[in-house]
Amino acid sequence: MILSSQSLDRYAEAKSREQVQRLLDLELEELANRSRDYSWWNEAVELVIYQRDTDWAMENVSGYLQNQYGTDWVVSLDREATLIHGVHKGTELEALPEGLLTAEFKQLMAEAIDTDFADPEPASDILDIQGAPALVAVSPYVAYDPTPYATDQAHGYLILVNYIDEAILGAWRRDFQIEALRLLPAAAAPLGRQANWRPSPGNTERRAAGHPSMASGASWPEPPHTAPTLGDWRRATDPRGQPLLLSTAASLWQAGPWSPHGIEHQSGTAFRQANYDFLTGLANRSLFIEHLNHELARCIRHKLKAGVLYVDLDGFKAVNDTLGHTAGDELLCWVAKSMAKLVRTEDDVARFGGDEFCLLLTDVASEEDVSRVVDKIHALLAGPVEVGGKHMLVGASIGIAMIPDDTQDLSDVFRYADIAMYQAKSRGTNLFCFYDATMEERSQ
Repeated sequence: MILSSQSLDRYAEAKSREQVQRLLDLELEELANRSRDYSWWNEAVELVIYQRDTDWAMENVSGYLQNQYGTDWVVSLDREATLIHGVHKGTELEALPEGLLTAEFKQLMAEAIDTDFADPEPASDILDIQGAPALVAVSPYVAYDPTPYATDQAHGYLILVNYIDEAILGAWRRDFQIEALRLLPAAAAPLGRQANWRPSPGNTERRAAGHPSMASGASWPEPPHTAPTLGDWRRATDPRGQPLLLSTAASLWQAGPWSPHGIEHQSGTAFRQANYDFLTGLANRSLFIEHLNHELARCIRHKLKAGVLYVDLDGFKAVNDTLGHTAGDELLCWVAKSMAKLVRTEDDVARFGGDEFCLLLTDVASEEDVSRVVDKIHALLAGPVEVGGKHMLVGASIGIAMIPDDTQDLSDVFRYADIAMYQAKSRGTNLFCFYDATMEERSQ
């Protein structure tokens, strides 16, 4: 029983680390995607970077992101890292605070600028910002055709910062059902995405100049947690002590805060936070991959077929530029809801971020079955879409990979569908392509 309890504690500690790391990865990904949405924007490049229209920047970038999402810092810099406009907790900045752009911060900026400007990727990490841990995302200001500005370079930087303070910890405790989540003392662990997350009751106060880490878990003295209690039960004089030992130990394993059930069987809120897109309510990338992995194995085992559709909206950036990001969000929600109605209940629809969606069509007899669903998607977007009283014109470029015919490797499924999608996009708008091996050769 002692060995079992120690093994259980080690398992629970590993799950605790995994849970916290996943939480941080999700929060960083969301912050990074948001920074890209507001920096990969022709109007922002022109008005923020070159015209330095601070009123427009306040209304559409800095102030909007702070008011809408509670972002602690929103800072726009030019290519020389000189302040153009920024806000910190509602106050506009007159200059960059001393010590903000540390060596680690500048390294993150260098990573952000080293990107594919046709599809820019932000850089994100957990950094020490003026003595406190914070989620940081840096995205280059990038233009795209048509524009008078170069499309193959960064024109500046958009920086978003959210402190990991008691307010955000409280939200995470509530949303992810991790009651014991807290910051550890300075010596506990370094910052960064690869930090050594570990449970410890310790001192719950954050040291201002340190490198705190985070942990989840019950506030018991130290591992092994269960064994000392079992020892006390053994010494019981009651002749029923042995049955009591087994019964209590079983109860602890089934329902205790460190048990597999206590960690894995989270509330519906926590499950949705971890597995579904916050905007559209569709499955996110993580849950979709889990379902696809299961379906791939099922297709191989039972000699079935399935289709994976990678959908990229045509003209979505124009909607954001002309009607604003609120209209863009409304459009994404409408597309998500409408596509979900086009497929069967056993099929999957997911949002991968931005204007990209993925569909998994199970138990299809041939490519013709998949083509019929594609035709429905194109018919859905054939004319102007009315959302929120506004008319929008968008299409969908769709790439399709068939499993297991095209591949039996999970990592290749998305790559093949993505290659096919770009092949469709290169031919025009509102088109689709099935993957074939010649596309891979041309891509190489």
